[in-house]
Amino acid sequence: MLASYTIDGFENIKYQGFGKLKFIENRLSELYERYGYCQVEPPTFENYDFYYDRQDVDRNELFKLISSTGKVLALKPDATLPVARMAAINHHDPQEIIKFSYQTNIYKDFSSPSAKKETTQAGIEYFGGAGPACEAEIIALAMMSLLLFGIKDFKIDLGHVGFITSLLDKLYLDGEEQAEILGYIENKNLGDLENFIAAKKIPQPYADIIMELPRLYGSPKKVLERMRSISVSPRMEAVVGRLENIYDYLKDLGLEEYLSFDIGFTNRMNYYTGTIFKGYITGLGEPVISGGRYDGLSATFGIDRPACGFSMDLIGLLDYLNQNALLPESEVPKFILLYDEKNRKEAFKICEALRKDRSAEMFLNAPGIVEKILKNPHYKGSQIVRLGETSCEIVERGDWS
Repeated sequence: MLASYTIDGFENIKYQGFGKLKFIENRLSELYERYGYCQVEPPTFENYDFYYDRQDVDRNELFKLISSTGKVLALKPDATLPVARMAAINHHDPQEIIKFSYQTNIYKDFSSPSAKKETTQAGIEYFGGAGPACEAEIIALAMMSLLLFGIKDFKIDLGHVGFITSLLDKLYLDGEEQAEILGYIENKNLGDLENFIAAKKIPQPYADIIMELPRLYGSPKKVLERMRSISVSPRMEAVVGRLENIYDYLKDLGLEEYLSFDIGFTNRMNYYTGTIFKGYITGLGEPVISGGRYDGLSATFGIDRPACGFSMDLIGLLDYLNQNALLPESEVPKFILLYDEKNRKEAFKICEALRKDRSAEMFLNAPGIVEKILKNPHYKGSQIVRLGETSCEIVERGDWS
C-alpha cells in the first residue's frame, strides 16, 4: 500500500545518503567562501506572475498552487532568477561586485514520468564582472568543485551564444526558424541542417559556415583556429578573442586539460547572452554542471549589471561519488550502552561524557535488544557495552580498537 503514495520524479534521501550529501555541501561551501562568495537562500515559492511573461521559463513546467489568500504561487524552477532578483533588490549600485553562493532545490513539472522533477543544486553567481576573468573564475570553480572530491575524468564543454546568433541575425529568420536551426546544430544533425539551408535558400558564405558549426568542438586550440577562419563579422571575431582569453586564464591555473570547446550547443534557459558551458563526468549521460554569462537578466529587475554563474546537480554528484567510492566512510564508530533501571543515572553520566567527541546511545537492557540493534546497518561497527552493577561487559567490540 505504501508504494502507491510515492510520487514519480521525487527522491527520498535516506540517512546513509543524507550525511554524505551534507559532507558534499559543506566542502563546496568552504571552497566558494574562500573565493569570496557569500551564501544566500532563495525562497521555495515564487509569485506565479513573476514567471508569466518570461521567455526563459516554460510555464507548462511550473508546479502551481493557490495560497490561502487566493494568490497563485509556483515552486521555483530555477535558482539563478531569484538570486539575480535578490542581488538587484539589495544592491542598487550597478558597479558593485557581488558574489553569491547557494544550495537549494528547484522543481520542474516535466511531462515524462521518469524525469526528475526535484533537483538539489549548489551554485555560485558573480554579479558585476564584465570581463573574461569573471567567466574564467566561474569555470575554474566549476572544475575545482569536481576536483575537490577526487574526480578527474570530466570535461567542461565551453561555447558562446554570440558566435551563432551574430551569424543568424544576418539571415532574418523568425523565432521558430531560429529555434529549429539551433536544434539541428546542437544535435549535430547535418542532414536536416543541410535540408533547412536549402529550403530557406541561405546564401554563401553563410551556408558553408552554418554547416561547419556542428563540427566546432574538441581541442580549444583547434576550435579557436577554425573559428577565426570562418568569422565574417567583428562580433564573431570578438567572441573568438574572448574565448581565447578565458582559455589562457585557465592555462595559467593549470586547468586547461579539463576544458573542451563546443560552439554548437545551447541552453534551455535562454537568458544566457555570452559564454555557456556544461560539465560532463565520464560515464554519466547528463551534465552535472551548467552555467554561463547572463548580462541582460539583472536589468529585468531594475539594475543593469553583468553576471555569470553555474549550478551543480548535487544528487547526480552524490550518486557518482558513491558508485566510485570517492566519499569517506562514516567517522567515529558508535558507542551503545545497555543499562538497567537501577543504574540508569550512571548510564546518563557515562554517555554524556562520551558525547563530547563521539556518538553514544543508550538502550534499556531487554531480551533480544542486541539482535534488534544489529539489524539496522546504521549501527554497523558499533561497540555495545552492557552496564552492570560493578562492571561493564563488552557485548560487541565493533570497529573500535
